[in-house]
Amino acid sequence: IFRGETVTLTCRITRLSGPYYWYKDHYYSHSSAENYYTIKVGQSHKYRCFGFITRRSTPWSNEVTLSVIERPKAVLTLQPDGQIFSGQEVTFTCEIRGHADTEWTYNWYKDGGQIFYTVENSKHSFTPAESLTKYTCSGRRRNDSQTSETSNTVTLTVSEKPKPTVRVNPQSSVYTGDRVTLNCNLLSNGWTFLWYKDRVQVAEDTDTLHDTVSNAGETVYQCKARRGNYDSELSDTVTVTVRVLPKPVVSINPDEQVYRGETVTLRCDIQDEEDSDWIYSWNKDGSGVSSEQEYRISSAETSHAGKYTCRGRERRGSHSSHTSDAVTLTVSGFTYNTVIVFVAVGLSLAFLNIILLLIVRWWHKSNKDDDAGPSDVIYTELEFKPQKKAQKDQVKASVESETVHSQLKQNT
Repeated sequence: IFRGETVTLTCRITRLSGPYYWYKDHYYSHSSAENYYTIKVGQSHKYRCFGFITRRSTPWSNEVTLSVIERPKAVLTLQPDGQIFSGQEVTFTCEIRGHADTEWTYNWYKDGGQIFYTVENSKHSFTPAESLTKYTCSGRRRNDSQTSETSNTVTLTVSEKPKPTVRVNPQSSVYTGDRVTLNCNLLSNGWTFLWYKDRVQVAEDTDTLHDTVSNAGETVYQCKARRGNYDSELSDTVTVTVRVLPKPVVSINPDEQVYRGETVTLRCDIQDEEDSDWIYSWNKDGSGVSSEQEYRISSAETSHAGKYTCRGRERRGSHSSHTSDAVTLTVSGFTYNTVIVFVAVGLSLAFLNIILLLIVRWWHKSNKDDDAGPSDVIYTELEFKPQKKAQKDQVKASVESETVHSQLKQNT
């Protein structure tokens, strides 16, 4: 018997008319004209009774022992524990602990009102439509209908369906071959995660996705969370724009073939969609020579000849461009001024030859009536003066005096 229960004892005697006497643990406890005795038990005791028939007492009745135990209290638990979301199924379990060998039925209460009475199942599963509702339960012993104490109160709070967020690293300047890391975040615990790339599932059971991007263009990522058989909303899409790693282009001014003493400028240009800020590096035959976008040689020497390449590195990032195609610079052993002198001398000689031909033509015309024979030869003597050019740091050029003989024959 549970402590505090009300118990009725009945004394049955044939042809009994009363009165009736009740003894508890061999001591007088109660007498009445009725053959029943109602008590509220608090402790374990032994009870017996006797009566009178025509003023003669009957023998003692059999002894009844009332064993009193503490009334058990039902324990109400909720699964899943923690935050509950709209559309999610929940399960309440009503447990009478310490009485596993006792058969119970269960009563369920919502906000103080009974919703189920003496049901067989200790579990109650449903999808809540309301928030902030209070649930309790109690057990009822099947063989004698004694009840447990009412359980603890569980308040069911229902939140909106969750939606995770996605973070991506790096957040900019993603090139083919790069590895991107994405995190799926949801504030509550107990979730597993599913990943989608361009709307196709690519991973599950991890909140972090590592992906090596191989194709240029836009790639769309999403994730969602799962707990049991309940799925969250899909996250907003995160678009990663993947670009091809740029390749610099080298330009050279004035030309790839120059003379000693000339000024040469090599420029490294990187065509980048985001106009990134680049740090440049120049290499000549594999060795570094400059860190500027333009590499200027103020006075070219033969030692400057070679193959030049350049590449760039992002100032605010970790990427380096491809290496440019090589440009070969050739430096002639002549200085620029020497070449100018040679050209001037050549032009002068050409000019004098033209004058000579004109003189010969004039002479031929003026003497066309003469009877000169085929063997007659006319000599013309021309004397060339040396050409000089004196300037600082320029090479002096001279042409030796010489006599030129031209043999002219007159055809008749």
